[in-house]
Formats: sequence, structure tokens, C-alpha cells
Amino acid sequence: MSSKENKSKRALEGIELADAIEDEDSKLKCLTLLYALFDKFGDIASKSKFKEVFSMTEIGRMIREDGIKEGKIEGKAELLVNLLIKKFKKLPDEYIKKIKELPVEKMDVIATEIFDLNSVEDLEKYI
Repeated sequence: MSSKENKSKRALEGIELADAIEDEDSKLKCLTLLYALFDKFGDIASKSKFKEVFSMTEIGRMIREDGIKEGKIEGKAELLVNLLIKKFKKLPDEYIKKIKELPVEKMDVIATEIFDLNSVEDLEKYI
């Protein structure tokens, strides 16, 4: 297939067309496929433009929001670990790993109860 337009421009137009698809499942499939192809075959400048266009799509916004949420969870876990290390001077690696895997709600409980904890072993009832 030949065209007078370059591959990057055609790929970006494909993203815009896919974003206009009303069926969300079909839209997601098209954008995912375009993303994979563009990532493999696009040049650096085109990838940057693709990222810009993709981030403006509904799927791009959803991915960004998920990333922000995930970052907040990781940040909360890191803060909790740092507070526990400050309180107990040392925290076993196994506890750190378990804390990072906890649901946010349990992290909140530990953070609330931190002043009532007398030893690292008191964490056992939470993790």
C-alpha cells in the first residue's frame, strides 16, 4: 500500500478515526492495536505526537486516571512503611512487602492505629 502521506500522519489519523467509534469495546480494540503498531513502527517524534493524541481520547484519560490512582496507593504504602520504620527503627522486609500488597483500607487502619502499636509484631493483626 502506498500513499503520499507519511506513515506517522496516517497512523495519527487512524487514532482519531478509532476514537470516533461509538462502541466502546470496538474503540478499545482499535486503539490498542494502533498503539501496538505505532509503538513498534513509529519514530520518536511521531511517538510523541501519538502519545499526545492518545492521551486526549477517552481510553487515554482512563489509563491516566488509573495510573494516578495506582501512584497514590503506592505513595500511601511508602509513607506508611516510612512511618513504621521511624517508629520502630527497623521493619523486616517481609512486613514491607506485605504492607505494599495491602488494600488501601487496611493501610488506613494501620496508619490510624500507629500510635497504639508497641512493637513491630503488633502489625501481625493487620497484615
